[in-house]
Amino acid sequence: MRQSVVTGNVRRAAEVKLAVFGLDAYVRLDEGAYGEDGEGRPELLRAALERANVSPDCAVFLGDTPADVAGGREAGVRVVAVATGRTPASDLRAAGAHTVREGLSHTDRVLAAIGA
Repeated sequence: MRQSVVTGNVRRAAEVKLAVFGLDAYVRLDEGAYGEDGEGRPELLRAALERANVSPDCAVFLGDTPADVAGGREAGVRVVAVATGRTPASDLRAAGAHTVREGLSHTDRVLAAIGA
């Protein structure tokens, strides 16, 4: 499984944030999309898919807001929403997420939702 980042942060800020938590070693930063690549989530997702040379039907997007869900659906990717932010799971379901997880603590369930 290949992992990257799609964020509204500029790339350098994303790199710093990921490094602080030791997550930078787990993602392919060159295949991601960042604030300087576009404004909306669909645009950023499409940029990341193009960089990774991956078709939307082979990708999964994890997000935690209704805007993430809408952006992922608009870009044609499967959306796994996680209620780890301010948005409750019920709102993520209502937004149209393909799968909703209450959190990330049950690794086996998260991997199953992703399809890993």
